[in-house]
Amino acid sequence: MKTFVKCKACGFIMDADHIKDVCPACGLPKTVFEPYTKKISPRRRFIIDQHIHPICVHFPQVFIIVIMVMLSLALWVGSPLREEFLVAAKLSILALPFSVLLGFVTGLIDGKLRFKKLTTPLLVNKAKAGIILLVLSIVIFSLYLINGFTATTMLLIIILSFLSAACGIFLGKTGSGMFNSLLPG
Repeated sequence: MKTFVKCKACGFIMDADHIKDVCPACGLPKTVFEPYTKKISPRRRFIIDQHIHPICVHFPQVFIIVIMVMLSLALWVGSPLREEFLVAAKLSILALPFSVLLGFVTGLIDGKLRFKKLTTPLLVNKAKAGIILLVLSIVIFSLYLINGFTATTMLLIIILSFLSAACGIFLGKTGSGMFNSLLPG
């Protein structure tokens, strides 16, 4: 069975066999490490250690950035680059709501695994922001399907993408603070 250590300064947890001269997270000497016992079942630990939710939430973030950048560029350049930018934006718009839904579902699973319930204050706030992001992604998707890429629609999608990015930033900041949080059991 692996033994773990935790940095007393920054809370970084790692396999005791991999300690070098300094903490890889904060750079303090290895003397700041103390023994650490992971207090959750091996099954829960295995699922959480796959980092499925943190991986899934990166897809919508990338799609949102691609949409904003590609549509902004498409407003400023002519053919043939404009068409290429619009293709990249179109693919991202079509994938966005599905990737947000995947991130939302994996977030619910991750929250349930970590905290055994979904009603903690931070999880409730994350769920609200996740629902707002999902609604924004569906509106972006619908705007494109109904109107295509008119100049007005492109500007609306860029604005909605900025709002989506703000939701993503909130979700990321909240989630990163919960990354090592686990209820025992």
